[in-house]
Order: sequence, then structure tokens, then C-alpha cells
Amino acid sequence: MKILGAGSLHLIYALLVLLHMQTSIGSNSTTTDDGVKCIKSERQALLAFKQGLVDEHGRLSSWGSEEEKKNCCEWEGVQCSNTTGHITMLNLTAYLYDLHFILRGNLSPSLFKLQHLIFLGLSGNNFNLSHIPESIGSLNKIQHLDLYYCNLSGSLPSQLANLTSLQYLDLSYNNFNSVKNLEWLSRLSYLQYLRLSGNDLSKYFPIINTSSTSLVHLDLGSNNLTTSAFQWLFNFSNSLVSLYLSSNQFRGPIPDTFSHMTFLEELDLSNNQFEGEIPKSFWSGNLSSLRNLNLRKNRLSGTIPKGIGLLSKLEALSISFNSFNGVITEKHFSTLYNLRGLDLSSNHLSFNFSCNWIPPFQLKYILLGSCKLGPGFPSWLQTQRSYKYLNISATGISDSIPIWFGNLPSTARGLDLSSNQIRGILPDFSRNFSSDSSDLGIDTSGNHLEGPLPSFPANTTHINLSKNSFNGSISSLCAITDMSLEFLDLSRNQLFGELPDCMMRWSSLRILNLANNHFFGKIPSFVGFLSLIETFDLQNNSLSGKIPGSLRNCSKLQFLGLSNNRLSGIIPSWIGERLNSLNFLLLKSNYFIGEIPLETCQLTNILLLDLSNNSLSGHIPWCIGDLTALARKDITAQHHFFNSSLVSINYRSYADKASIVWKGIEYPFENLTLQRTIDLSSNKLTGEIPGQISSLSEMHQLNLSRNHLIGRIPPDIGQIRQLESLDLSHNRLSGRLPLSMSQLYSLSKLDLSYNNFSGRIPTSTQMDTFNASAFAGNPTLCGPPLTPSCPGDEKLIDDGVKYNQQDKDEFWKAFQPSMKLGMAFGFLGVLALKIDHPWKHVCLLLSNYMKVYLSNLKGYLCLIVSALCLVITVSAARLRRKLKF
Repeated sequence: MKILGAGSLHLIYALLVLLHMQTSIGSNSTTTDDGVKCIKSERQALLAFKQGLVDEHGRLSSWGSEEEKKNCCEWEGVQCSNTTGHITMLNLTAYLYDLHFILRGNLSPSLFKLQHLIFLGLSGNNFNLSHIPESIGSLNKIQHLDLYYCNLSGSLPSQLANLTSLQYLDLSYNNFNSVKNLEWLSRLSYLQYLRLSGNDLSKYFPIINTSSTSLVHLDLGSNNLTTSAFQWLFNFSNSLVSLYLSSNQFRGPIPDTFSHMTFLEELDLSNNQFEGEIPKSFWSGNLSSLRNLNLRKNRLSGTIPKGIGLLSKLEALSISFNSFNGVITEKHFSTLYNLRGLDLSSNHLSFNFSCNWIPPFQLKYILLGSCKLGPGFPSWLQTQRSYKYLNISATGISDSIPIWFGNLPSTARGLDLSSNQIRGILPDFSRNFSSDSSDLGIDTSGNHLEGPLPSFPANTTHINLSKNSFNGSISSLCAITDMSLEFLDLSRNQLFGELPDCMMRWSSLRILNLANNHFFGKIPSFVGFLSLIETFDLQNNSLSGKIPGSLRNCSKLQFLGLSNNRLSGIIPSWIGERLNSLNFLLLKSNYFIGEIPLETCQLTNILLLDLSNNSLSGHIPWCIGDLTALARKDITAQHHFFNSSLVSINYRSYADKASIVWKGIEYPFENLTLQRTIDLSSNKLTGEIPGQISSLSEMHQLNLSRNHLIGRIPPDIGQIRQLESLDLSHNRLSGRLPLSMSQLYSLSKLDLSYNNFSGRIPTSTQMDTFNASAFAGNPTLCGPPLTPSCPGDEKLIDDGVKYNQQDKDEFWKAFQPSMKLGMAFGFLGVLALKIDHPWKHVCLLLSNYMKVYLSNLKGYLCLIVSALCLVITVSAARLRRKLKF
């Protein structure tokens, strides 16, 4: 967490440069001979640049060759010199969250004919993997070059070395994939602001030398740098003010050398693999200018020394997601008057503050999740009247909500009290949050809160009140009139009633989870208005009627959970035709009838298909092997649909906390993606198990039990190597168990009971782990663990070798008639060759008849015997010729 991060400084610096340039060079230019305040060649260069762009929203509508548009100095984003008339500034920076500002197309070399440019800002546009032209080296007067997040690719041209006047350079977060070297940096002696993050430049930093002694801001985040880069970095210990090294590959202890950077105000070492304690030198006073310290997401440990108070200018401290321990007391903060952001979450820290302590600061960010604050509600929070985000989730609070908590600061935008044991009734939030704010969210899930749902402001975006004891209807939510609500989780409460019509206004809704309540009535047809919905979970309620046809409009659905209701009718074919993004389809324990639609096979992204405990009939679709997500490796559900903007509060995703109960086991959504499953059990399905099912090689669970299935288990079922659970019990399946089952090495649960299987149970290390109940109710099935042996086991054949009676039965059934007929066949062949008599033709006819008969016998042994007979025949012919017989 940082109050002034890289992006903030970036913006501030750019604004200062713009202000300076506007006062020094102005916005007008000298008048040329034709009366137009613009140089013709530069106007043409800009128009050539525009020609390669797609401007969907008319941002460059003022650019043109028409008479009234000839003055390019008045075009959008263009400024000219008062004295020379040359274009000195082009600022087309896009605001990344507003598509109206984004330009798409090619980065045309014509742009770099503007050789008098001092400022060029193109960040946030999409240049479709264009390369930076070598002609960029002609901009030898440029001081500010911003190509941040432009979707550029290729290499960084060495001609960048010609930009010797550069003071500001941002090439971060592009797709440069063939960087040859960075030696050109050594020529940029006036460079103060350098951002190269997000480009994987790890191979080049150890060999860079630079003559720049003026570098103030350096951002090398997300570059896979290792400790070998430190030698180069520490050359700037006397100049750097801001240093960002997040998301690299740094390991080991944090070097003491950072404390030698005495001018350092911002240090970001987050998301690395640093370990051990924070160096004591950090608290010795050398870093007295430090305002922002970010060490989150490392492997750091130890206690937080009281010497942190020496950093009296500290405004933001983030050490979350480490292994710090010990007790935090008032003395740690007694001199931190300027502190505005505090993130200590996900450590092993305990707070010991007196009940009347008044902090010396007013925080904007209070992030203390998973620290030990309880059991009482922290009274010092009452003094904080300016915070935007408060996270005290999983902090051991087992207290009632205090009265003063109903008067939240007007600045509050996010509140997370989840995973505690907080009791009481929530206050009316509609009068607490600022009405002119956006992205308002609250999470009180996993507590003991009760009573009716509170009211919320009209512009609320995220609400998670799950796992509490709220009761009554949800009509109070109709006060949310804006189309801003994106996330609503009210699951596992005691809410009841019909779903209100006002929900159709929530057209921005992406997550709707009302599972495990007492809602009744039909699923309303207005759900079709929720066109952005990705998770639609109404499981474990009392809803009735059919699945509304309007749901087919929700083509972004990835999770559809309607299990354990009273729904009826057929399963619509449009689910497979229109909801192609589905990862999870849960319809179990309803009253669905009819056949499983063949269109279900079009759900190629499905990971969990549960249609169990209905009244479905007909055959299992023969195309079931088309559910290819169950056959692909390294595939998971698209996690983005679980994300909540509350991550800005607690740095966790919805997937980490939400879960469903499936087959009596509670699965977090994140783990549920690992359970690739087909469950069609407890229906009235008939016919055979389709052989295609064996192609779903990455499936973990298959349950077809309690149906009326017949036939054999597919012989290649052993190809489902990841199968952990197989339940085919209570059907009418027959035949021998396939030998390939011995290849199911991951199998931990098996139930084949109450079928008509016969013969020997295959043996393997894995199959031998199951007890008799897995095979019960199959009278002609034998072998361990049902019986010690099969009939005829341990009988010795003539050569003293033990053999299996079951195998002997199969062998002799095929071999004995084949042997007898084969011997007759051979004898007749010899006889036919030996005699010269009319009977010769009879022998040949009988011989040929036996050939036809033998060709129809099953098994390899028949073929072997026939081959042996042929050998005998040929040998007899040779013998007759030799003996002249």
C-alpha cells in the first residue's frame, strides 16, 4: 500500500512539466506567410500519424486538412512555440479507465519528424505491438518521453542514446521481447525520472554504467531482477528520492546499503522473497526522510522495533503478508504524526492499546486484517474520522457493534469486518457513505450479525453479508437505484421472500449469491437483464417453476448454481448453446425430467457438471467426450469473475472466502476448480456408458450411481488417470471389470456395488486398498477383497506352474475346440496332399470349411491354432516332396 505510488508521482511530475512548458513556450505560434499558425511539414507529419490510428470516439476530430483546421497549433494535445512556431509538445496520454481517450493503431515513424518536440506523451494508447522506430533518435531536444502501457513490442533501439536532453523517460509495461542492451542509458546524463518496470530486463542491469548523477526517481518493478542488480543500483545512493523494486526475484536479507540512501523518501521492495528481519539501520535515523515504506508480500520475520518512531516523516507503512510477530503498543506510533496509511495485515502481530488511547495521526487506510485486535472492539478507531478503507477482518473480535460505529466518516468507501464473531445489528449505512463517492463496499461476512438487512447508499458497488443470521426480505436493497452494484453476496443467512423486481436495475451485477436462504417463488424473468452476470448462485432455497428462458441472455455466466430447490421441467437445450462460458453447472436435487440435451456437450469449458438427484431419463449423451475442459491439463476457472474491488481493502479475492457445500463437503471456490466432476447419479438414466467418457483424462470424480445403466464399463476407463472417485453402484452393469482399472493410480474412492459384474476383480496396488463394500451385491464377482480366491485358484497344471481357474476357463473354452478342429484341419491337409483319389477333393472341401469355421471363432488362440495348422500343412507338403510320398 502506498499513498503516493509510482503512478501518482508519474502524474504529478507530468503535470509539473506541463505547467512549466505552458508558461515558457505558450500555446500559440508565430504566424506563417499564409496566415496559418502552423508549420506545414509538421502538420503533414501529424496527419500521417493520425492516418495509422483508429479514433473510435473522435478524440482527434480537430485534426484535419480542411481550411478551418489548418492551424495544427490548436489541435487536441498540440502546443507550439511562441517564437519559432514549431510543435514542442504532443500530449495524447490516455486515461486508462476511460475508453473514450484510447487510440489504436500503429506508431508511425512520421511522428518523429517533429524534431522540435520537448514533450511527447502517448501512454495508455494501444499501438498493436508496434516497434519503436529508429527515427526516434531524431528527437534530440526532447526532455519528456512517456510511452507507458502502449502495447509496444520488439527491442529498445540504441538510437535512444541520442536523446541526451531527456529528463523523464517512461517505457514501462510494454512487450519488449528482444532487448539487446541498455548501454544507451549511460548517455542520458540529465535523466531524473526513469521507469522501465514490467519489461523483464534482468539480463542487462548488472553491466550498465551511467554517468547520470541526477537520477531521482527509479522504477524497475516486475523485471525479474536478482541481487546482482544491487551493485548498479547503489551507485545512486546519493541522489535517489524514490526507488521501486517490487515484484522481482530478490532473495535473502534486505541489504543494509539501502540505509545509505539518505535522501530516500519512497522505498518499495514489495512482492519479493526477502527474508529475515528489517535491518536495524532502517531505524537508526539515516532514513529520516522516508515517507513511504512498502515491504509487503515477502518472507520477513521478527518484531517491529519501537525505533520505527524515528521515521517521523513516515506517511505510509505497509508490511503485510509477512511473518512478523510480537506486540504492537502505543509507543510504536507515539511520534508518527504524519502517518496516513497503515497496513500490517496477515502477520502474527497483537495490539495492546489502552481503551482511552488517542493516536497522534488520522489515517486514510487502516488495514489490520488477521492481526490480533480482540476480543473487544478497538475503541481507538472512534478517533479516526478521515479513513477511506478499514479492514479489521479475522482479528479475533467477539464483541457487539458499538453505538458509535453507526456514525462512520463521510470519507469511508470500504469496510471489512469479516471473519470475526461480531454480534448485533448493523446500522443504516445509507447516511454514512458519501453520496458523491464511487466504489462503495462493505463486507461483514462470517459473523453473528442479525436482524433485517440495513439500507445502503444508492451508489453502492459491493455488498457481502454472507454467513450471518440476517432475516426478513431483501426489499431494503431496492434503495440501490444506481446501475453501480457489481457484487452481492447474501448467502447463508435466514432471508426469505420472493426476489424483488428492483433487481432488474442492477445491470452491472457480476456476482449474485443468494444461496442457503429461504427464498421462494419462481426465478423471475428479469434475470435476463443482468447481461454481465458471471456468478448466479441460488442454491439451497425453495424456488420453484422452470429455469427462465431469459437466462439465455446471460452469455457471460461462468457459475450457475440452482441445486436443492423445487425447480421442474426439462433442462433447456439453450444452456449448452448459449452459455458457452460455463465452468460450473449445478442443478442437483430438483424435479427436472426428460433427457439430458445433446447440446450439453457444447459446454466445452465445464469443470463441474452436477445433474444428480432429479428424474432425468434416456441415455447419457454419446458426445460426452466433447466436454474438453475435463481432458485439458493446466486449466482452471477464470478467476477474475470472483474478484471484488474490496481487494483494495483486504488484498483478498472473493474466491478466497466464498465457498459452496457440495456432496457434504465445503469447498472454497478456488479449490472447487480442482474438482473436475461429472455427477449424474440418482436419476432414471438407461443405456450404456458411452465409450467417449474415457477421453476425459483429467476428470477427478465420476458418479453415475443409482440409475438403470446396462452393459459393460468402457474398456479404456483406465485412461482417466486423474480419477480420484468412481461410483457406478446400484445400476444393471455387467461383464468383467476392465483390466485397465488397475491403471487408475489416483483412485481413492470406488463403489461398484449392486450391479451384475462377474469374474475376477483386477489386482493392483491401488485396487487392493478397497474393502468388500466397494464390490458388494455382484454375486459372480470373485477374488480379494470379496473372496480369498476365485473357483479353481491354486490348481497345478502338469508342469507344476500355478494358474488361475478363471483364466483357465476362458482359455479352454476357446482353445479346446480350436485345437481339435485344428488337428483335424492339419490331418485333412496332409491327407489331401498325399493321396491322388476323388476323396482328395472331399478332404480339401472339409479343410476349407474348417478354415471358415475357425475364422469365426473368437480370440487370439483360434488364430494361433489356425496358423499352426497352416505350418503343419506346408511342412507336410515339403515332407511329401522330400520322401517322394
